[in-house]
Amino acid sequence: MKKEEKLFLTIQYQEIDQHTLRRLIQDWLIFVRILFEPRWLALDQANQQSFSLADCVAFLKHAETLDSFSIYVGDGANEASLRLVKGHLLEKHLVTKAVFAENQKMILDYTEVQMKMKGLFASLRSYDEFLFHNVEKMAERRCFQEEAAISQLPKLRRPNGEVVVDCNQFAGYDIFYKGLTLTSCWRMYFSRFYRNVIPLAVIEEVQQVEQSHWISPQVLMIELYQDPFNWDNTSNRGYQRLFRDQLGIDQLAWNNGIGILREPFIEYAYSERMIQTVQYQNDRLQPAEKKKATHFVTRRFDLVNDQQQVKRVRGTLNAQAYFPWVDEQRMKMMNYIVIDPSYALDGGVAAYEYYLRNFLEIEVDLRDGRYQEYLVILNIYVPEEYLAQIPYRQLKEKMTDVKFSRFKKKKEQAFFDLKKDANHLRVNFLQVSALPQLEELSGG
Repeated sequence: MKKEEKLFLTIQYQEIDQHTLRRLIQDWLIFVRILFEPRWLALDQANQQSFSLADCVAFLKHAETLDSFSIYVGDGANEASLRLVKGHLLEKHLVTKAVFAENQKMILDYTEVQMKMKGLFASLRSYDEFLFHNVEKMAERRCFQEEAAISQLPKLRRPNGEVVVDCNQFAGYDIFYKGLTLTSCWRMYFSRFYRNVIPLAVIEEVQQVEQSHWISPQVLMIELYQDPFNWDNTSNRGYQRLFRDQLGIDQLAWNNGIGILREPFIEYAYSERMIQTVQYQNDRLQPAEKKKATHFVTRRFDLVNDQQQVKRVRGTLNAQAYFPWVDEQRMKMMNYIVIDPSYALDGGVAAYEYYLRNFLEIEVDLRDGRYQEYLVILNIYVPEEYLAQIPYRQLKEKMTDVKFSRFKKKKEQAFFDLKKDANHLRVNFLQVSALPQLEELSGG
């Protein structure tokens, strides 16, 4: 892999008033001019022009009164930008390894000061690591990666038909959820605004990181390993993946239509004023996949009173852990997923097989009467056109160890039953437009 050997810093700001914006603009310009001497300048998406401090200051002074603006500066090797969009400010810096080595303490101090002031989220990482995990277009990847290596990467098909790399499968992929950036990289700073999605207590207690501490009562810093430029070391890649798994980022959000097809290490349940999490651990109390867990840490976070309750249990999962919606009257247990097979190059066959096995091949205590007596159902919601394209025959041919019932179709539904040893599963395929009905039935 061809490497840039640069450090990439981003800081996102929240709730910016005019006074704070003026301060952040001044800080940014001073910080940039300490790191390097700009040679070019680009204002509000205009073409580059020769850098003029007078022009830059005049623009930034005017920008203090604007709802949106952008400014980019650079010297050929280093770059920096400041962009305001409807009150949300994003600051970026891309500096060479030499500049970072010379100014590392100042860069880290600057990041902490800005995060304490009005920061929402900040990250520092190798730019090569960022590119490897976030560039999906084939032509762009060829600038730093060999064709043979690209051919081995997972792919997906975008709605416009373009085939791209499925970056959802990478540990350092940036995903955006409810206005927040979710990622895993060398250094990250999480503000209190994350508490309504991922409680900061969950982030604070992640295992196998280099350091974790509060830089203020409102901002938590996580460092995964010592050297940002050593990101592709096998151990460091493992720490990066484990951090992502422990936060459950890929259980919360993905944009490839089918998910990441990996077992969760943590699961979330949300209500208007409460978040409940279940963390899965092994016998050594280390993070583990759900089906391999022997210890379970349940947390209830009261968002209104800012309180939490923690319960630790050793044991095995019951059927309701996989099928949480129970209809006692009709003796049914249910769970559901939503997938869009149009993103998958194989029409969703691998995704269907993963989810069928995931919910069929579970270890259930024989004393769990509900599982033995109830109809256990997995509802798979798909776009309407895919109800007529369920790959039943292909799945049956691939899953030779599983007994399939006859495939049955109704107007807005298709279904079949699966059986493997003592395990059983009814699989319903429904139109995604029917999903709200389930949410009402289950109470959210």
